Amino acid sequence: MGIPATRAIHDRMSVIPPRNVTRYVLVIKLIAAVSIVTCPFWLAALFLTSPQDYSFTSSLICVPLLAIAGTVAIVHFTQSDRYLRRLMMAGLVAHMAASSVFLWVGFFIYGGTVDAFHYWTMGLQLAKEFQIVGWAAFHAPYWSTNLINNMCGIAALLIGDALPTLFIAFSLVSLAGAYLFYRTFIIAFPLGDRWLFGLLVVLSPSLLFWSSFIGKDALIQFFIALTCFGFARIAQRPSPKGVLLCAIGLTGALLIRAHVASMLAIAITFPYAVGRSTARGASTVARIVLIPLLVSGTYFLISQAGNFIDLSSENSTTVFQQADTITRNSQIGGSAFNEGTSLTVRIAESPFLLFRPFPWEMHSVMALAPAIESVGWLLLCWFRRREIRSTLRHWRDPYVAFLLMYSVVFLITFGGAISNFGILLRQRIMMTPLVLMLVCARQKPSVQDATGSQDIHDWLAAGMARSDRIPSRV
Repeated sequence: MGIPATRAIHDRMSVIPPRNVTRYVLVIKLIAAVSIVTCPFWLAALFLTSPQDYSFTSSLICVPLLAIAGTVAIVHFTQSDRYLRRLMMAGLVAHMAASSVFLWVGFFIYGGTVDAFHYWTMGLQLAKEFQIVGWAAFHAPYWSTNLINNMCGIAALLIGDALPTLFIAFSLVSLAGAYLFYRTFIIAFPLGDRWLFGLLVVLSPSLLFWSSFIGKDALIQFFIALTCFGFARIAQRPSPKGVLLCAIGLTGALLIRAHVASMLAIAITFPYAVGRSTARGASTVARIVLIPLLVSGTYFLISQAGNFIDLSSENSTTVFQQADTITRNSQIGGSAFNEGTSLTVRIAESPFLLFRPFPWEMHSVMALAPAIESVGWLLLCWFRRREIRSTLRHWRDPYVAFLLMYSVVFLITFGGAISNFGILLRQRIMMTPLVLMLVCARQKPSVQDATGSQDIHDWLAAGMARSDRIPSRV
């Protein structure tokens, strides 16, 4: 399942920037400028907002150190990609701003009831217990919610009750995940619009807001990205390093949200069951073994749907009753939807979870921003419908099959279980970068065209001519 022999031609064509890359640069500059100009406000929100009194002296030292460390890392890892360096620098400031905004919103809008504050207070308690019982304070289990509690407790031992530092640290972890998604896209789709994908995966409002605070979301974004990066290397050219990266990503996802690790494992297995293979005998044996595993794994995934959104349903007796119970439990507050609908209807509507909430489903000013973004996703898919159709025709290509399988399982599972827009927006970021890969991908021409047709040379010449009109400092 490696890439074709025309890799040299594809790599040469992939460095040709699209005609509208200057627009992407302008958007990046605008976001960076807004983040910098407004820094007095979001820095005040970062350091002065807290559900309880705390000493922020250590944060006045640690937050600048984290920013410096992030800057040095960006400079080091983007030496050969000037566009990526500019994008990541803007992303660094934007993630810090988003982290500060979430801190303010969590306290003043949600009254301090968000999970991030709970993790922080639990960490402070563990730090106090450590002085009495030692390392026994950090007790098992060492995964899921307790993993975040223990991480916050260890951080409290090292830097004190520094809430701003923890918020910024988690936001930088999610930024590292965005970087890995970008590198993954380049490997998997060398002809794709990497410039657009990078802009969307680093600076999309929902990805910024919902992964820039203390909690599972920032960590799971990183480990999903690491899994995708490892599998992209495996699909290109199997190697021990790719397998190791993929295994680390799956292990991290398993510790944070086991159901997501199950989805990733199913998606990784799927290409080997249905993908093209030159070794017919080996392919047949693999499918005999892997297809039953896929079926059993999918059933197990659905049967454990009660854990997907961290809701319990002890009274459920069947998979379908469990899904209905989870749906009813999630229909709280003013963000409920799909009230009174059956599981069949919810699953049938699951593909539209990508574009919800629709504008007419919003009933408050706070909900206007996600509705506008949802319209933007819909328009993006419409304008790139040809590229999407072309990518879907290659559904048996390893990485396309991986993305499709993960997206389908994610949509069906969460579509049957979630009926609350707040939960949907937060959980959907675990799928958004992978769907954006499908949207921004561009498939390579056939091997025959790339080796024997004059059209490919005309296309390459036209692309090179276009690149001459792009500023050199992109």
